[in-house]
Amino acid sequence: MTTRIWEDLLTERDQQVITKGGYDEEGAKVWESRGLGDNPMVFVIDMQRFIVGDDVPILESIQEFNSSSMGSVAHDALDDIAPFLDSARESDVPITYTRVIPESYDDPDHDDLRIVDPIAPEEDDLVLDKSYASAFFGTDLVSRLVRDGIDTIIVVGNSTSGCVRATAIDGKQYGFDVVVPTECVFDRIEASHKIALLDLWMKYAEVVDRSEAETYLEEVA
Repeated sequence: MTTRIWEDLLTERDQQVITKGGYDEEGAKVWESRGLGDNPMVFVIDMQRFIVGDDVPILESIQEFNSSSMGSVAHDALDDIAPFLDSARESDVPITYTRVIPESYDDPDHDDLRIVDPIAPEEDDLVLDKSYASAFFGTDLVSRLVRDGIDTIIVVGNSTSGCVRATAIDGKQYGFDVVVPTECVFDRIEASHKIALLDLWMKYAEVVDRSEAETYLEEVA
């Protein structure tokens, strides 16, 4: 089995279950959990100022900026997300951004809620506001994807165990192929990040390196 980010969390029995159950080769057998379509869209999940914060250690960011912010954890991922989005644009793959609007914010145009500058949306990008974890819940996203003939969603952003995971699972349940580039997602808890990626890889998505996802973008361009 290829060494992956969650390997250090697995017991010997866990590793045997994965191998003997065939998860390392084809994922879940009860439905087609892996696959790549021909017409993808990239989802950028909740890359907002109040979540990202400044490029400082996460504990410092929580203390000095915002209890939800992730500081350097987010900025490390930004270093991969930004060039990945450049690759998507070069391949003419559409990009949709989501913003979560917490109840504590009365003004949806508050500066804390904006997408951070290094990956700010461009004129033709869709920005979708949501109130819950999944980008699909309470929005018209499915209708938009069906209308545009999208068959695959590539999910980047945060948090791996929360909004990324919820969006990926809903995407699979609506019949879309799902791709998660490992370096382009992040979480405030390292264990949650690794376990969420393990769950997605076993049951719902192609969890791949950023370079593999970029090769896929080139192939469908």
